[in-house]
Amino acid sequence: MQESRTMPWVAIPGSGEVRYVQYRRDVVPEWCRFSHIVCRTRDSLVVSWCRQIFELDEVEECSQPDGPKPGLPRAVRQCTDCIVSVAFGSADAQGESDVSGADGIPARIDTPGQMVSAMRLLQGDLACEAEQISPGAVDTGSLGCLAAETERFARALHRFGWLAAQR
Repeated sequence: MQESRTMPWVAIPGSGEVRYVQYRRDVVPEWCRFSHIVCRTRDSLVVSWCRQIFELDEVEECSQPDGPKPGLPRAVRQCTDCIVSVAFGSADAQGESDVSGADGIPARIDTPGQMVSAMRLLQGDLACEAEQISPGAVDTGSLGCLAAETERFARALHRFGWLAAQR
């Protein structure tokens, strides 16, 4: 499987072949491992249909969750967001969004490292806004963005906590 780390093995637009990836063992805790359906790749990144972005060297190609494929590792639990996005042809997942990493809190957080980063990002955003409000500089647009980001974080935090409790 070393070949899959260096070759653009998932760049198969329009071929109809479905490819799956999952974090390699020991990259994240076992309860954070899901098999994701590959949407596209760019540089050394893999983007799944649920819009998760993975570093190519942190994931491995795996078999389909419903059946082993010779030569590929067995898939762990399947990402339901990927299934729904593929089934309903989500335009957002197929679109050419910025894969280099979006600003703000992601809607889905699967790993402890991602959660820590999101917490620190939100903490910084809250502190920055608090500094603006203290002297009376209230920007309703900025507060609205912060509220939306906080709500997105809360949903991701609930999901993350639920995942952690399932192990």
